[in-house]
Amino acid sequence: MTDIAQELTRSGGASAKWDAIGDVRRITITDEPEKRQARKFGTDEPDTWPNGDPLWEYVFSGTDPDTGEETRFFCKDNASLPAVKEAMRAAGVTKGHDFTGGTLAIKLAGKQPSKTKGFADKNVWSAQYKPAVTNAVTDDLIP
Repeated sequence: MTDIAQELTRSGGASAKWDAIGDVRRITITDEPEKRQARKFGTDEPDTWPNGDPLWEYVFSGTDPDTGEETRFFCKDNASLPAVKEAMRAAGVTKGHDFTGGTLAIKLAGKQPSKTKGFADKNVWSAQYKPAVTNAVTDDLIP
């Protein structure tokens, strides 16, 4: 799918939410993930690291296999993205991988106490990715 076609057909489903430690959300991916600069909470301003570098997020769009509803995962550099990257490495994802049809599961695994007084505890994430199963046609199937 071209970038323009992807933008015109993106689902725009609701963002997945995790309410409690142990919650797991799954998504069967329907579009290639989108890399974009994260936005500041409550505004539409681009978010950055303290040094001014862009804070990136990857948006996974698809269907929740448990509810059938369209949903999206927003995975940011400073939150769930490290767990998602580890899941992709563990699944053997390499350059040029087609994510369509794969399933991504993300779990709110716990909380890490804030090192700064007055700041919220940091969420601890775990993730697992399973690529789509494809049926390869081989020469030995038809003589």
